[in-house]
Amino acid sequence: MKIKLVLLTLLGLLMLFCMSQIFSIPPYAEDVYPVYRSGYFQEIEKGFRVISDSFISIKTLSRPEYAWIFLQDMSRDNGIDIRVYDRNGFQVPAPGRKGAIDRHVAAVIQASRPGMKSEISGGRYITVIPVGLHDRCRFCHSADSGEKLVGALRFERDYDAHVYYTSERIIIFVLLSLAAGLLLVFTARWEPGKTVKELFDKNK
Repeated sequence: MKIKLVLLTLLGLLMLFCMSQIFSIPPYAEDVYPVYRSGYFQEIEKGFRVISDSFISIKTLSRPEYAWIFLQDMSRDNGIDIRVYDRNGFQVPAPGRKGAIDRHVAAVIQASRPGMKSEISGGRYITVIPVGLHDRCRFCHSADSGEKLVGALRFERDYDAHVYYTSERIIIFVLLSLAAGLLLVFTARWEPGKTVKELFDKNK
């Protein structure tokens, strides 16, 4: 009987917790980002990838300076800070120019398995997308050094995950609340020492 009371108490607390999380209270999207990334951030990253692919296409098929003009337009129209970096992590503010090194970007590029890296910092969403050395890039970039990347693009913007995350949160915790409720009912009907069959046959 003590085990049953303990289980009922724990399940009751779990159900109350799940029901409370349906409402807009902490933790918020940025608070749980390390363990759960809202689909809102995935949508932001899709937009970043589109800009990155467009930049590479313009740079390859047209004059390189047009690609930087494109980034300036996208940055101005969408409130995104976009920067280009070479394979060593130095900023490239314009074709043929080299700026300061960004250690964080350099670390992403030089990782053993480089891939897109995102984080939340200072209320901003930051993503670094490495750019691979594709065949179309070999007109301007050499592969003599054995490098597989030509550089990276860094994106930074404000975010507001409230609406998207709230919808996800409601769905997740409604399901968890229902599951906890079913377990609570099952535990309330459970009588230690009786088999499951006896539990459901007693009302017949």
